[in-house]
Amino acid sequence: MFGRRSLSAKALSAFALAAATIAVAPVFADNLNVNGANRTMNVYAPKNIEKGRPLIIQMHGMNQDAPYQQNAAKWESIADTARFVVVFPNGENKAWDIGGDKDINFLKAIINEMYSRYGIDKNRVYVSGFSMGGMMSYHAANKMGDMIAAIAPVSGGGGVNSPKRAMPIMHTHGTSDDVVNYNSTVNTLKGWVNAQKCSSNSQKIKPYPSTKPGSAASLEIWSGCTDNVEVRLLTIEGKGHWYSMDEAVSVNTSVEIWNFVKNYSLDGSSITPPAPAIVVPTNRDSIFNGGFDSSAVAWDLQLHGDASAVGEAKDGKYQLDISAIGTQNYQVQLIQHDLHLEKGQWYEISFDASAGAARTLEVNVEQHNDPWDSYLTEKQNFEIGTTSKTFTFQFQMTAATDTNSRLSFNAGAATGMLTLDNVKIVKTDAPADTGKTALRGVQFVREQPASYAVFDLRGHRLGTVELQDATEAETLLRAGYTKGVYLLRGLKGEKSFLVPVSR
Repeated sequence: MFGRRSLSAKALSAFALAAATIAVAPVFADNLNVNGANRTMNVYAPKNIEKGRPLIIQMHGMNQDAPYQQNAAKWESIADTARFVVVFPNGENKAWDIGGDKDINFLKAIINEMYSRYGIDKNRVYVSGFSMGGMMSYHAANKMGDMIAAIAPVSGGGGVNSPKRAMPIMHTHGTSDDVVNYNSTVNTLKGWVNAQKCSSNSQKIKPYPSTKPGSAASLEIWSGCTDNVEVRLLTIEGKGHWYSMDEAVSVNTSVEIWNFVKNYSLDGSSITPPAPAIVVPTNRDSIFNGGFDSSAVAWDLQLHGDASAVGEAKDGKYQLDISAIGTQNYQVQLIQHDLHLEKGQWYEISFDASAGAARTLEVNVEQHNDPWDSYLTEKQNFEIGTTSKTFTFQFQMTAATDTNSRLSFNAGAATGMLTLDNVKIVKTDAPADTGKTALRGVQFVREQPASYAVFDLRGHRLGTVELQDATEAETLLRAGYTKGVYLLRGLKGEKSFLVPVSR
C-alpha cells in the first residue's frame, strides 16, 4: 500500500547553499555515544519538569547546526508553559543521513536518554525539522514510526516507504521557497494522504487563522485517514526558505506545531491539556515579563569566558547567583532582545535591584547582533545595595530604528547574589534643557546634597562632587577641572548626566 518515492538529487544538492548567520546565546551541547560515535545535541528542559511529559526532537537544515535551529525556532517559552523537553541534535558534518540508519539510531538513542534523564513519555515523542531536517523527519516516520507519535516537517519533504503505522503529519512550507520547491513537496505530501487513505475532500482555511484577515498563511486538512490521523499542510504565501516566526503577517511555526502534535500519542490516550503557550512578541516597544511573575520567559542569561552563574525567577523576582566572574562586566549578562527602538525617540528605563553585598551593576541598551554597538552615550553604572531600590535613566535613540535591540544587565563586576524586578522601558518626552547641562538635560533641586563621581569620556574616574542643585554642576566642575565634557554618576542610584565645562 505504501509506495516508495525517492528524493531528487537536485533537491538535496540545493541544501549546499550557505546558511545565513544568526547570533545566538552561548549553548552547551550534551554528548551521547551512538554506536561508538560521539554525537552532540542541545537539550532544553523546563526547570523541575515532571516525569511523563512529551519530547520534541527538532533537527536543523543542511550547513546549519543545533544552536542555529534553537535560535530560529524559539521553543523555550512554549516548553516552559506546556511542560515538555526539546532536543536539538547536531547532524554529522551539518547534514543528516536520510537514506540509512546512522541518524535513525541517533534519534532512538536520544529518546532513550531523555527517558533515562527526565522520564519522558515514550508514547508522546514528536519529530520535527527544518529543510534537510524536515526530510529527516519523514525518514524517521518511515523507519521508526512505532516510536514517534507525530511529525512536523518544515520546508523539507520525503516520500512514503512502508512506514510501520499511519503517521499524523503537520507540514509547513512557503510558496516562494527557492531551495525546496513548494509544489513538488506538496505533491509528495499528497502521496502520504493517499497511502494513509485520507479523505480526498480536504478542508481549507484561508486565511489562517481565520481571525486574522491579513494573514499570509492558509491551512489544508485531510482527515478520515487510517487510525484517525490527520495530514495538514500549512502554506505561507510568499515565504522563502525560512522558518516562519512572524505572527504579524502569518504564524508562529513552533506554536502551530505544538498545537498539532500534542493531540497524538502512540497509545491513543489524551494528553493533559496544557496552559496556553506563552508566546513572546517580537518587535515590541516594551519589556516582556519585567515582573518575573512566574518564570524567566523572554530573558536570556549569557555567560562568557570563565564566568559562572545561575539565574531563576523566584518569588516574583529574578535571582542571579554569580560564582565566578571574568574580566569584563558583560561576561555575566542578563538580556532581553526583540525591542523596537525608534530613531529620535526618548526612553526611560527603570528597574528594582538589590544585592547580597554592595556592588556595581552596569546597564546597557545595544544592538542584539555583532558588533553590539551601544545606543547610550555612556553605559550606565549603578551602585546596588542590600536593600531593594528603584533605579532609572533616560536616553535618546540617536541611531537608526532597530527592531531587535536589547536591554542588558551586565553583572560581571562581582560575585554573589543579585536580585532584579519590575524592569520597564517606556517612551518619554525629551528632558528640559536647563542651559547649564548638555545631552542629558538634567534638572533637580535636592533637600540634601548628593555625591556624584566624576568621569572623563574615556571612563576614568577623576573625583567626587556634592550637588544639591543641577545648575551647580558646571560651576563646581570649572573650579577643579579643565575644559571638556564630564560624566557625573550618582553614587546612590541618582541619574547620571553629562556636563560641559567651558573656559
